[in-house]
Amino acid sequence: MLSARHVLVTLLILAWALPAPARALGFEKGIKLGVNSANFRGQFADLFDTKPKLGFVGGPYVAVGLGPSFTVQAEALYSMKGSKVTSQLLSPTGGSLGKFDTFINVDYIDVPILLRGTLLPTPVVTPVFYAGPTFGFPLQGKVDAGVRGTQTLKRSDLKSPDVGAAFGVGIGIRIGGQQLLADLRYTTGFNNVYKINRTLYSEPVAESINSVFSLMVGIGL
Repeated sequence: MLSARHVLVTLLILAWALPAPARALGFEKGIKLGVNSANFRGQFADLFDTKPKLGFVGGPYVAVGLGPSFTVQAEALYSMKGSKVTSQLLSPTGGSLGKFDTFINVDYIDVPILLRGTLLPTPVVTPVFYAGPTFGFPLQGKVDAGVRGTQTLKRSDLKSPDVGAAFGVGIGIRIGGQQLLADLRYTTGFNNVYKINRTLYSEPVAESINSVFSLMVGIGL
């Protein structure tokens, strides 16, 4: 049976493959690439004072105009999320051997469905703002504690979809008929990243909610 992830991504691929003449009917397509500054919020972040970690984000997008000022934009982004925890490494006698970082890495296919509006556009520069729901489908996860080893997070232990919202601003610049893009956004989940699975955890998992700032540049195709 097809999952929601398969349906959404398939629709995006079909729309992205539309020929160039379709754009005259108000369709756009392109690709974006950039960097995430990812962290958690919630109980786990409060308990362990988590820090942001950097990761890749990028993928195709399609958009259809609703009029002169508004557009619906859908994306299929490979998005590297998670968090970083800095801890003290202790000797057998309890002395400090220095600090080490633990990286919690969870990779997703994110499918944002955004309402995009324009702000005072010119023939060359188009400022935009957007907001809308996001649906994150986990691909893989790993906890990397460096000298203390790694632990794989099974997909079955991660909540899917990770439903949230995205808000952001951006700019489009048209140069010689080519559309260049840049945007800055914040994406937050609404629920815990993890499912509680007592075969892995003896106690309920502290709440960890995705909280991600993304900076991307792109090009219209």
